[in-house]
Amino acid sequence: MAPSSAHLPRRTLRRLGPLALAIALAGAALGLAGIGTGLAVPRTAAPGGGTVLQVSATASFTFVPSQLTVTAGEPVELEVTQEANFNHTFTLSSVAGYTFPSSATASDIFAYFAAHPPLVNLSLGDVPGRTTYANFTAPPAGAYEFLCEIPGHFQSGMFGTLTSTATPSPSSPPPPPPTYLYVGIGVAIAAVAVAGVVLYSRRRPKPAPPPAA
Repeated sequence: MAPSSAHLPRRTLRRLGPLALAIALAGAALGLAGIGTGLAVPRTAAPGGGTVLQVSATASFTFVPSQLTVTAGEPVELEVTQEANFNHTFTLSSVAGYTFPSSATASDIFAYFAAHPPLVNLSLGDVPGRTTYANFTAPPAGAYEFLCEIPGHFQSGMFGTLTSTATPSPSSPPPPPPTYLYVGIGVAIAAVAVAGVVLYSRRRPKPAPPPAA
C-alpha cells in the first residue's frame, strides 16, 4: 500500500508545494478557458413585439417616407398622419411585385382593387394633424405598392413601396462545453486537494519526544 501523505518525508512535501501550485494554476487556466468559450451565453434577437410604421401624407402629394420595411408574418401597427387640408387615402396592395403603370387612371386603380382587395385601405380625412391607425400582419416576402386612391393623387406621385423581408432564422443553440472544461475543473480540484494536504502536513505539530527513562 502506498504511504499516506501524512507519512511522506518533509523534503518530499516541500517539493510538492510548488508542484501543487503549478497544477492549480494550470487547472484554473484550463477551467477559465473552457468557461470563456463553452458556457458563453449567445446573443439572441429580442422577442418580437411587431413593427410600428409611421407615415405622413403631405399636401405636396407624397408619402414620407415612401419606402417601408417589415418582416413577413409579424404584426404591424400603421400610423398615418394627415398633413394636408384635403382628403388622402393610404391604400396598400395585397399583390407582391405588382406596380401600377404611370398611365393608370383612377378608374384603373379602383377596378384593380375591386378585383384584388387591398391589405390596408385608410381614408385620412381633411384635418391636418389627424392620425389614422391600422393593424395587419406583414405579408409574405416581396414588394407591395401603396398609393393614394383620390383621383389625380397617384398621377402626381403619391405612392411608395412596402418591402416585406423573409422571417429571420431562429438562433442556433449554444455549443456544448468543450472537453477541456471538464478536464480543467478536475485538475483544479485535484490541485486544491494536494495543496491542502501539503499545508496540513506543514502545520501539523511535531509529536512530543517520549519521556526519558
